Amino acid sequence: MNAKVGNKRWEIIFLIVLCYVVLYMDRSCMSIAGPVMMKHFNWTATEFGLVSTAFFIGYGCTQILGGWLADRFGGGKIVIIGALWWSVFVFLTPFGSTLGLMLAIRIAMGLGEGVCLPANSSIVAQWIPKKESGFAQGLCLMGVPIGIVLTMPLSVWIMQNWNWQSIFYTFAFIAPIWVLLWQKFGKDKPEQHPAISKVELEYIRADQGPQGICSQAACVTARDIFSTRSVWSCAVSYFCANYLLYLFMTWLPTYFALGRHLTMDRTGMYSMFPYLVATFTYPLGGYLADCAAKKFGDNIGRKLYPVIGMIAAGILLIVGSQAASVGTAVALISASNGFLCLTMGGFYSMPIVFSHRNAGKITGVFATFATIGGVTAPTITGCIIDYFGSYEYALFVGAGVALVGAMILLISCNVRPIEEKISQGSMLHI
Repeated sequence: MNAKVGNKRWEIIFLIVLCYVVLYMDRSCMSIAGPVMMKHFNWTATEFGLVSTAFFIGYGCTQILGGWLADRFGGGKIVIIGALWWSVFVFLTPFGSTLGLMLAIRIAMGLGEGVCLPANSSIVAQWIPKKESGFAQGLCLMGVPIGIVLTMPLSVWIMQNWNWQSIFYTFAFIAPIWVLLWQKFGKDKPEQHPAISKVELEYIRADQGPQGICSQAACVTARDIFSTRSVWSCAVSYFCANYLLYLFMTWLPTYFALGRHLTMDRTGMYSMFPYLVATFTYPLGGYLADCAAKKFGDNIGRKLYPVIGMIAAGILLIVGSQAASVGTAVALISASNGFLCLTMGGFYSMPIVFSHRNAGKITGVFATFATIGGVTAPTITGCIIDYFGSYEYALFVGAGVALVGAMILLISCNVRPIEEKISQGSMLHI
């Protein structure tokens, strides 16, 4: 941050951090209420896994669409529509009296949240120079663990004083408050901000390549993006990281409550620790990715810490799942989640390197693969628990998937700007 240049871009980043806080408060309250809801509705572990998975079915359907719309019409507009949509279905969640109705409500909620991540990345691509992109994305994603950490004790307190339904009734009104903040202070592009200085605008645009010029690296097509192997290999690797991330997000409180036989109070407290660690490792990972890219270049620098983070996360989870004491298990699982979240700033700075003008679309591809992890992890975990009667095997699978992701990223992905692969005259621009 440079006061001489100006800091309006970081004010926008702060608003996006708040957006992620709200996004994950509304998303993760289901996992906190999960053990109580399982008893209320008489769900098996597999059925709870299906309910958790349903959200990601809707979530995955709007990822690429959200990125395309954000690049075309502005990310803020898309996030506002998504936030108001998902809030309606947060409120309606307690009315899911049958398994089918609950699945429909969660799918509809996912449709709204799905547009937000690629739309926010599109905003970041407009406001942040490439050399600060990793740190900026890490800061934005810091809102994820903050939202989860806030949700855990708040949800437990609401359940203890009222009931589990009140969690959803209360949380439904948080996103509309954020919408009012964005309408007051947010802008999709720096040129639209009335108070930005000319110096800061030039600083931002100088490190983003040509604006409005169809250069070989700047004006790529859908065919160019979707025929680039590295986009797909990075997306597959990101799926692997998110398989473990969503395993933690959907099953960790239930693991502590039922797998480690803890009380609700202790479950809420211990479930916070992995995300307290992640609050620091999200921005740290982005900062380290920027530093590594400056020293080693984008290809090595943007991949270095994602590879290290996934390997460390997998190993620590395997060791933590075998720990005899609860305290040791919590410490090792917290460290595992911390290393996992260290990867995210690097991952989300890659689309800006591939194509600044199409960062929202490429982020949509990444996020779609991440959502496949969100769909598969809760369901597979539930099936493993029901079949084996143990949580450890499910944790082993999550650790193994993360280790495979590290190998894919290391071997198959080349992080560099995408260039046109066909002649200018035959291109269909996106």
